[in-house]
Amino acid sequence: MEAHQTSQPVSDNDELIVTLFLAAMSRPEPERAPFLSEACGADSALLAAVERRVKWEARLGGFLLTPVVPRERVDRPFLPGDAVLDERFAILRVAGEGGMGVVYEAFDRRLDRRVALKCPHFEFRKRLPPEAMKALSVAHDNVCKVYGFHTEKGATGEIDFFTMEFLDGETLAARLERAPSRWLEAEEGRRIAQQLCDGLQAVHQQGIVHRDLKASNVMLTTRKDGTLRAVIMDFGIAQGGDLFSSSVRGTPAYLAPELWKGRPASVQSDLYALSVLFYEMACSGRQPFAEGSTWEQRLQTLPAPAEASQRLRSAIARGLHPDQQRRYGSVAEFRRALWSPSRRWLLGVAAAGAVGVFAKEQYWPSSAVRLAVLAPAIKGTSGDEATALITGFLHDLSYRFQTLRGARRPLTVYPLSQTSDGASAQSTATHVIASQFTMSTAGWSVATELKEAPSGRPVRHWQRSSSREGLAALLFALQSSVMTESIAQLSLHAEPKRQTLTRESYADYLQGLHLARVDYENAANAVPLFERVIKASPESPLGYAGLAEALLNARYMITRDKSLEGRAFTAIAQAEQRDPDSAHVHLVAGKLSAAGGNNERALGSYRRASELSPNDAEPYMESARALFMLNRRPEAEAAFQTAVAVQPSYYKPYLLAGGYYYEIRNFNAAEKNWLEAVRLAPGQSLARLNLASLYLTTNRWAEAETQALESLRIKRTRFALEIMAALHERAGRNAESLTVLEEAARLGPNNYTMWVELGEAYQRVGRPADALRTYRKGLEDTEWGLSENPRDAVRIVWCALYHAKLGEAASARARASQAWALRNPSISSIRKYMVLTYDLIHDKEAALNLLKDAPVELLKEFGRNLELSPALRQDSRFKQLTSQ
Repeated sequence: MEAHQTSQPVSDNDELIVTLFLAAMSRPEPERAPFLSEACGADSALLAAVERRVKWEARLGGFLLTPVVPRERVDRPFLPGDAVLDERFAILRVAGEGGMGVVYEAFDRRLDRRVALKCPHFEFRKRLPPEAMKALSVAHDNVCKVYGFHTEKGATGEIDFFTMEFLDGETLAARLERAPSRWLEAEEGRRIAQQLCDGLQAVHQQGIVHRDLKASNVMLTTRKDGTLRAVIMDFGIAQGGDLFSSSVRGTPAYLAPELWKGRPASVQSDLYALSVLFYEMACSGRQPFAEGSTWEQRLQTLPAPAEASQRLRSAIARGLHPDQQRRYGSVAEFRRALWSPSRRWLLGVAAAGAVGVFAKEQYWPSSAVRLAVLAPAIKGTSGDEATALITGFLHDLSYRFQTLRGARRPLTVYPLSQTSDGASAQSTATHVIASQFTMSTAGWSVATELKEAPSGRPVRHWQRSSSREGLAALLFALQSSVMTESIAQLSLHAEPKRQTLTRESYADYLQGLHLARVDYENAANAVPLFERVIKASPESPLGYAGLAEALLNARYMITRDKSLEGRAFTAIAQAEQRDPDSAHVHLVAGKLSAAGGNNERALGSYRRASELSPNDAEPYMESARALFMLNRRPEAEAAFQTAVAVQPSYYKPYLLAGGYYYEIRNFNAAEKNWLEAVRLAPGQSLARLNLASLYLTTNRWAEAETQALESLRIKRTRFALEIMAALHERAGRNAESLTVLEEAARLGPNNYTMWVELGEAYQRVGRPADALRTYRKGLEDTEWGLSENPRDAVRIVWCALYHAKLGEAASARARASQAWALRNPSISSIRKYMVLTYDLIHDKEAALNLLKDAPVELLKEFGRNLELSPALRQDSRFKQLTSQ
């Protein structure tokens, strides 16, 4: 068949034609022809199509730009006092109007709050780009929150509108009218500029181009704590030619040259607009090009330099370059060019005989800060409640440092969870916060110190004391002092999250944190504490986030109450509504989704958490787990590597990576990672127990015993006792093995895998009835888990194994087939327990078929396995497969 090459019909280029048509009509009539000639270049068909529209518009006297329905009626489709829209929004007043749409102040009856309701003007209602819907995904303090997209029937047809955060304050455009010279370099101006960088970067990270950034689209408002907040509005809504109706003082001053030519909006066109804003802030509101400038000047030249330091002038000039390829590639790059710290001292010398005068550029250290919050030293008899308050306080302090906004220096925080249990994350810290709590007959004495590491040189010291009953109030006041003064001492120049808890609710919050994050087995006891926090501080996201975390741990570690999961999702939604840019909130949301088997949804939450807290390994670790469960192994491995790269001295990425490699039967890599986890956190027992389990699997008994005994020395846990029982059993000490397993079962918390080991121990000592009872208990536990996630192939294969142990061959075969159909090929344990199941029900051929393409390490494991029947072990095919 002969191939034909055809040019794209001009009719397919309608959006570009409309854009250029509107751009041309925004210019005086004498400038239209040369403008279009420049913009269309060599595309004669495009030029002809646009010129045809321009000519028709001239003949029809503005008909194309004038809607058929009266302007007032279509542009303001709602009136104050109108019936409630979408059964929830009551229109209060017209709050503002621009070239693209009208904004109403409305009251959301469902959520009991004021909102802004924006409705595009008539001609733009069908031209909302995908970015307009993406706006719902942006969650940042310096970006106006978009709550939802709605549709209402009106006199002119269906009317789409957005609901957004209602902001009180003044626009940046209004503030510029009284801005002093070089305002950009003043404290207030610099803070506004840096917040605009933060907000625009958050928009770009969601794959959104703002398209219409300008001074009138920035609102300056005040937070509840009195600090200034700059908020970017109306992102993702303007598109194409509607930009030309959004002029400032009659001139589209913020349009990048490529947009004048009808080219697509991009990150670089947003950076051009941001550079215009900074130029205005440096020049008392004056724009780069005067109002009467020709389009040739705007498209081809640089403006006069801004009134600022050489560094700022150069950075802004590059941002305003007419060639978009010559501008910065990202907001982060632009920001570094503007404010990257300087270490140079400048010397100015007066005329001969005059006194030398020293001047220096404002100095901000650029080196990274790695801050470790250390475990507390507690002296005296503190009691459980006081201990919970203290550990909760240090968790809260860690969180507040992790959520600092706009820190001048790169900041990594090693929270209490990474520095306790002997962990050595702080070994690479540049600074530490160490606290000593002393309880005496007089009450509490607290000494907290910010110190340089590793020298230990004191930087700042806080000494506080209180009565026995006043510890919580002391900690409430101490937290504010430590945060404020540490930020200053470390030259972070950042803004902490405002305190949203009351003094009265702080004690409950701290005790709840301890139970939710440290004393997991009692996580259910944290629930009423966080409920009291919510009642006392209903606008705080912290109570809701803590409640969700406590419910998550209680739901999946302690109880079988299904209602807890729904309550947890409700709580985390409330937390996200109150603080949508909290990495911890998104992390907990992801864990909730993953626990329910929705790993795709969990990945979205983890991705957002990593964007908000890129120096925290936790979101990458959880992403790796979710990717592994989705059988996306290369991505999972890359996520583990990222977690290690982000925090190379934190033991937990190595701990989880070891588990990943163990599952895919790469025992060498698993051992290497777990040994590194032990080195980094010698007081943490789980890595040691994982190593012990690996050594048992590979017949390295002495090494397994060493790790198990060391783990028991650290803490007597169920897992450690299981390892010791296995060692006793391998040594032929069956009675001792059973005694230890019974203690492990009493110690708990038990899971569905525990009962197989205990049942087999009963069988070895001749107690078959107890063995059957135990297997039945294991089957009940496993089936309960499947009621939560019926597609969990790991639990399904354990059901098959329990049925086989109980002599229920048909049920075992059915469950095994189901597990194989739903299996994740990356999880070798599914194949392992299926082989064991088929061997128990005497289906040797099915077992051998599963071994044919099994991983080499799994075959070696079966070659060492004493649990298989003689019929299978003595089969020549089995011997051939396992001797590879």
